[in-house]
Amino acid sequence: MRVLVDISRCQGHARCEDICPEVFATDAIEGKCVIADPQVPPGLEDKVRLAVRNCPEGALRVAGDGKGGA
Repeated sequence: MRVLVDISRCQGHARCEDICPEVFATDAIEGKCVIADPQVPPGLEDKVRLAVRNCPEGALRVAGDGKGGA
């Protein structure tokens, strides 16, 4: 499973980081989402899906998880 961010849509709400700081961070300069490694570590899939669903801008998406991702 991979998680992707459309940085042009991100407004820096940081809900993703609040929900799953193991995967998401905030860029110190622009305040936008940073994903260090788009490959989601085992055991964090549910937290990442929750973070994706909670992005108010729809800037995040899951790919390749077999559960409706692109």
